[in-house]
Amino acid sequence: MKKYIAILLIVVSLKAVAQDYHYSQFYLNTVNTNPGNTGVFNGDIRAYTLYRMQWFTVTTPYKTFTVSVDAPIFKNKMKGDDFFAVGVNFSNDNEGTVRLKTNSYNAAMSFTKFIGGRHRHNITLGYTIGYNIKTVVLGGLTWNSQWDGTNYNPGMASGEPGGGGIGYLDMSTGLVWNFTTTHLFRSSLGFSFHHFTAPNVSIAGGADKLIPKFSVQWNIGYKLSETSNTTLMPSLIASQQGTSLLLNGGLNVKYVLEERSRYTNNQSDKAFYIGAFYRFRDAAFVTFRYDYMDFSFSAAYDVNISGLTPATKTVGGFEFMLMYRGI
Repeated sequence: MKKYIAILLIVVSLKAVAQDYHYSQFYLNTVNTNPGNTGVFNGDIRAYTLYRMQWFTVTTPYKTFTVSVDAPIFKNKMKGDDFFAVGVNFSNDNEGTVRLKTNSYNAAMSFTKFIGGRHRHNITLGYTIGYNIKTVVLGGLTWNSQWDGTNYNPGMASGEPGGGGIGYLDMSTGLVWNFTTTHLFRSSLGFSFHHFTAPNVSIAGGADKLIPKFSVQWNIGYKLSETSNTTLMPSLIASQQGTSLLLNGGLNVKYVLEERSRYTNNQSDKAFYIGAFYRFRDAAFVTFRYDYMDFSFSAAYDVNISGLTPATKTVGGFEFMLMYRGI
């Protein structure tokens, strides 16, 4: 059974080269999720890394890795609370036995305009440009042509190509509206348009356009009361890429153990989060996060509930995040 499911995953990898990878903790992959998130945080610099591994009970694991750094600039030279921001990030995606690999090198920039009013409103427009290298190695696969009539013979020529690669430019843009109605409530609503140039990503030659993707994201923080240590943090993302629809949403609950002292070093930021999320027709997952001073560590575990469940035995994937935010 596992053999046939592994073959299915290989076929999916080859036919879905124009689809994006994704993280369960999409709200932590801020810049890649929406370029309008570049530099929009409390602090002077933000650096994070994400790692995901899935389907390791069925075939060679699918692995995705991202590292990103972004920061606001010219804050002291701009009028009011407006500012620019820049960032760079790198992602590596490896898709199982077929060894379909994509390396993405990206630069991001954004401009944040303070709207003001009775409540605090900011609008950020972001843009990302990147160079991608996609390669595939088919040497590890077996083919019908290598059947000698009695057994599989790896010494026989398959007649199939051994692999190849392609490099291409890619661009994305996004708009994010951050606002607070009270000091207990904050919201971030974003709209993004990825791969709007639809670059050709065909490795074998011909035309295979990277399908543009439209995405809406909404992250909320609601502190229960003035004296409460608990904040509810629902997050939602909806993305459409061709015929592929991604719906992912759920809730993190943050509990503050200790707040940083404003005037002394006697106390530091300490908080933990627990959460539950659902990815439509694919997986349910739980999350855990711990903040200590300028560092955060987060983990997620997926329970597979898709058509692959009989083979995966509900084991979806593991995900880890480490972040530094300098203040």
